[in-house]
Amino acid sequence: MEQRYMKAGLALTVGLLAGLCCINNLLNLETAWSAVAYTLGQQDQAGYSVHIIPPIESPIATTLALAAICLAEATAASFSILGAWRMWAARKSDDETFAAAKRLAVMGAGAAVLTWFLGFQVIGGAGIMMGQAEGLLGATEGAFRFGAYSFLTLIYLSLAEPSRPAP
Repeated sequence: MEQRYMKAGLALTVGLLAGLCCINNLLNLETAWSAVAYTLGQQDQAGYSVHIIPPIESPIATTLALAAICLAEATAASFSILGAWRMWAARKSDDETFAAAKRLAVMGAGAAVLTWFLGFQVIGGAGIMMGQAEGLLGATEGAFRFGAYSFLTLIYLSLAEPSRPAP
């Protein structure tokens, strides 16, 4: 039973992490937009002279990129929190019912991994080299931590719980 409580709690945690990141972006929209514009523009990228992804200075592209980030974080948050609620509601149910209740939480943790690993590490880190730009190393490191927490949660959620003894 304690495995079920832990899984629901960790799914809730991933949901809160993604949700709070999304809310922070929305509450600080101008700052978030400027950070995305700075990243896409690659002005202070001191790494390689040839860019895999060329600098992007379009305000429309910046707006679309920020919208994609917020949407991905909101999706991860929604699925994780709803999955946590479903797991909590099914915590005393049979194994099949609880496994079905985990599906949304698994999707939420997976969406969080894709957001911070694919979006910030692969595209931002390797494609745009954002870790080499002044002031963006913290964003890269934070995205790694968030992605790692989410991935560890995804792995744990995907594991089957120990069989419950018959009453």
